[in-house]
This record gives sequence, structure tokens and C-alpha cells, in this order.
Amino acid sequence: MKLNHLITSLLVLILFFVLSGCAGMSTKNTSDLSCTTADIKGMLNSGDYQKKVDNFIILQDATSSMNGKLSKSSTSVPSKLTISKGLIRCLDNSLHEDFAVNGGMRIFGLLPSEKGLVYGMSWYSKAGMDDAMLAIKGTGSKTDLSDAISDATNDLKQVTGKTAVIIFSDGGKSKDIDPVAAAAAMNELYGDKVCIYTVLLGDDPNGKMTLDQIAAQGECGFSTEANNLYMRPLAECDTVNVGKGMGDFVTSVFIKKAEIMKPAPVILKKCPDVPEGIEVDEDGCPIPMKEKVSITLLVEFDFDKDEVLPLYHDDIQKVANILIAYPKTNVELEGHTDSINTEEYNMNLSRRRSESVKKYLIEKFNIDTSRISTMGHGESNPVDTNETDEGRQKNRRVVANIEAVIDK
Repeated sequence: MKLNHLITSLLVLILFFVLSGCAGMSTKNTSDLSCTTADIKGMLNSGDYQKKVDNFIILQDATSSMNGKLSKSSTSVPSKLTISKGLIRCLDNSLHEDFAVNGGMRIFGLLPSEKGLVYGMSWYSKAGMDDAMLAIKGTGSKTDLSDAISDATNDLKQVTGKTAVIIFSDGGKSKDIDPVAAAAAMNELYGDKVCIYTVLLGDDPNGKMTLDQIAAQGECGFSTEANNLYMRPLAECDTVNVGKGMGDFVTSVFIKKAEIMKPAPVILKKCPDVPEGIEVDEDGCPIPMKEKVSITLLVEFDFDKDEVLPLYHDDIQKVANILIAYPKTNVELEGHTDSINTEEYNMNLSRRRSESVKKYLIEKFNIDTSRISTMGHGESNPVDTNETDEGRQKNRRVVANIEAVIDK
């Protein structure tokens, strides 16, 4: 009998402490949430990680529905708005002061569109984010989730690079405009440069579906729930430790594993000195030509001149490249003139012109002189009329012909 009485007393005592603990949990001020943070700076300094974004913007829901509780079964926890503000503080605490990105925050519901961007888009600073948090002083119905996404689409025109759009909301809709369609429009404009992340405040299945669909529009983002990001009361008593929570979220949004650059494979060529523009085989050697090849080069000259103009240097180099790549080939240079002056004078001028091209090939590209033959045709082979300036210009020329049967 005494034993039963003792057991009963112990049970009552245990129940008293449990109830006391539950009461303590219910009345605790949870405006500063118990969240894990990520050592973003340390992870980046380790060299194992790198930034994955150049900008981020937070869309904070301050519509009237955010005054409600996180769950219908919770009566003592703070409002959805208070919890979302706490989560943003947790996020901000994970980012170090010199985290080199542009940041921004837009509040919707409480403020009209033209005043909704309370921070940024500007170089990220904790002070800037803290000041932005002070602007969340209540709720309203001036703007909607769809408005916020559309406004953020315009905000991002100020920046370049990769952007993370982070939405804290219960997914409620107060207008006919579909926020999912607004997210699709954002994706159409920016593509994979923008990743959309949504955090659900509350347990409304319709709100969850809306936020899931919004995140899916960004292709590279994801959706999660506020309950996954902080230690929370369970049944108004015990707490649930969700592990790394917010730390994992921030890590996933802002950084990624560093890409290891693999050195390009070293390919040893059997023919390392093949000139540019020559087609080569898998060993890097010129592809053998098994048929007769004829390549013609045209170099024109000024009136009564035999100097090779710089205009034709690149064209002559192409001929030189072929002679270098195929040492069994020879080139024949034929000089020509217009009909002005005597035939004898023009014959000599045409020879000088072919000799000028030969000299350029020898001195510039070290082509053996025995592989280059020259001749002059004077005015005997015009390609155009000698009655016009244009025609005479075309007749003042040297033609280079390469003819050979090239074996392996």
C-alpha cells in the first residue's frame, strides 16, 4: 500500500515538472529563434567551396494572413510574420560582412510596390539588412505575392550574374493575378540566371502548393517549410531539433562545392610545326594529297611599281604555309602588266614583279629558292580591259600557281 502511494506521489511530482516545463515553453519569448548558422566564410576560405550567386533578394510576406499562427494547433507560438523575421535574422547571421554579393529585400502587403524595396539592390551589408528588418512593422493588403514577384523581376534589372530569389510567405493569394505565372515570367526573362527558393510559413495545403509551383518555375531552386529551419515547440511542450536546418538552407542557396579544373590533356603531335590553315590528321600531320593540286594566288601592283603591297602579305603567307607543310611542292610565279608603256618595258616590269614576290617568300618564310620559278608575260595576257583604270589595275598582277602530286 505504501509502495503504491509512493509511486503515485512520484508520478504527480513528475507531471508537475512536465507541466511546469510545458508552461515555460509556452510563455517563452521566441522572437529570436533558435537556428543553426553556417560558417560561410570559413567554408569559402577552405577552398572547398565557392560562391554560386552574385546577388540575392528576399521577398518578405507582410500580408494580413501573416498575423496568423504557424499551425492551427499552435496557440502560444509567435505569428507567422514574427517567425519569418526570425528566420531572416538567422540567414543574415550566416553571411559574413564581406560576403561579396549584392543584396536586397522587398516587403509586400504592408507597403505599396514603389516603396516595397526597403533594401538594395546594393552591396550586401549586415547593417543594410538590419535596417530593412526595421521596416517590417505590421501587415497590410496593399500588395500581393504576385505583385512582389513582378516587382522583383524589375529590381533584378539593376544587377548582373546569378541571383537567388528567397520568398518567405504563407502562399496566400488576395488578387486574381497568379503568382506562379509571375514566377514563370521571371524565369522567361532571366532563365537559369535566377533560382527561386520558397519558405512556407503555416500549414495551408493550398499555400504549400502555390509556393512549390513558384519554386519550380526557377528550375534551379527549391521549396521548404519554416518548420524545417529552426528548433520548434512540439505539442506546446517538447522541442524538435531539426539538425542543421537554416545552416543547410543558406549553404544550399549561397555556395557550392568548388569546381576542380582538370588540366587539359597534353597531346603530343608528330608534326608540331604545321602552319596555320593546313588540314591535319589525328597525329597533327598534314593530310596527304593524292590528287593534282592547283592553288592560284593573285597579287596586284600599283602603276609602274614592283613593290609587294602589305595588302597581299596574308595571301602570300597562305601560299608559303602550303610550301612549308608539303616540302615536295614547287611554286611558279607569273608577272603581268597593263598596256601602258612599251612591250619591252612591260616585259621587264612583269619579271621584276614576280621576282619581288619570290624575294618576299624567301626572306619572310625561308622558302628554298630552288622551289620558286619566275617568269614575265608583260602585257600579253590581260584579264580585263586596258581602257579603264579598274581594268588596268587588275592586269597589273602576279599569279602564283602550285601544281603537284603529293604522296605520303
